[in-house]
Amino acid sequence: MAVEIQLGGVFDLESFADWICHRARLLDLVGAVTAQGNTEIRILVQGPQPLLDAMEMACSLGPMNANVQRIEVEPRAVSHRLNDFQVL
Repeated sequence: MAVEIQLGGVFDLESFADWICHRARLLDLVGAVTAQGNTEIRILVQGPQPLLDAMEMACSLGPMNANVQRIEVEPRAVSHRLNDFQVL
């Protein structure tokens, strides 16, 4: 399974992107995170559905210095080229 998680809100993009990568690796997920402007992050993530759900929940809560105001999740095609989680 693969999804794109879109986050909107007020957060430090660099530290939040690093936090997302760390959480994804803890869950053994693969994918990538990209910042879209100053208030939006897009995450492509793939793995088993229960772990994707856990990642979505973690991102909605975010780190202490993040104020996630919007979260959207859309299914995506699985990419066999992904083998780690990285910031793009």
